Amino acid sequence: MAFAIGLQESLRVRRSLAPSELATGDSLQSVLDRHLLAVEEMAEGELLTSILLLDPDGKRLWHAAAPSLPSEYCEAIDGSEIGPSAGSCGTAAYFGHPVYVTDIESHPLWAKYRHVALPHGLRACWSTPIRGSDDAILGTFAIYHRTVGGPTPQEIEAIAMITDNVAEAILCARGEQRPGQQPSRPRHGRPELRIVSNTENPRSDAARFLRLAQHLDRLESLADELEKCADETGSRADAESVRAAGTDCRRLISVIRSQIENLERSRGPRG
Repeated sequence: MAFAIGLQESLRVRRSLAPSELATGDSLQSVLDRHLLAVEEMAEGELLTSILLLDPDGKRLWHAAAPSLPSEYCEAIDGSEIGPSAGSCGTAAYFGHPVYVTDIESHPLWAKYRHVALPHGLRACWSTPIRGSDDAILGTFAIYHRTVGGPTPQEIEAIAMITDNVAEAILCARGEQRPGQQPSRPRHGRPELRIVSNTENPRSDAARFLRLAQHLDRLESLADELEKCADETGSRADAESVRAAGTDCRRLISVIRSQIENLERSRGPRG
């Protein structure tokens, strides 16, 4: 229960921070890495996570984020074709449903890939499709374990929570759309991992920050509540995580105010 509550709070903070990070020019990979690190930190290093994006023609999965997986492994599976027996992620994307492989060494879905995973100590992989607002598959979210085993019902609920947050970040980055709108997709080539920088579209940036500014009071209240919860939490680890979330809220508030001031200065005197 404590893990679920902590994860929910951590993801809520990440959801509030992601729009400003993307608006100031952070790559989608950086934003997704922070999402995944928040998940891994809540699990205290017991799992490794990964996000792959499906290319526009729906045939291959490309690396999007995996902050703790070995780079050699990420490079080895980057651009892998999806299919009915393409590991956990390729199979999940092909069929459109979760694929929980409890033992990579013996499972037939991993016949083509176990030689890549096992040397890095990866023994289990649970993959879930990430879906857009129109139910189209955007990619996959995967949890790797260094021990054999499957997810508990509570872990499956947590996975659903994580994929929803990841989908929002992807939709926010693609075409600068809000969750709930139909996602725009790159026309060709590898899925785009970076949005247009703020210098290329100042009007939309101004509108974004002005919208965010309308929620400063709510963010202030959230930061206050997080700090209060941290003081009342018995577990030191949980208290530190909640306090860090409050600090992130304060940082977001500072970024928004700074950007609004910059936008106002850039407009110059009127008259």
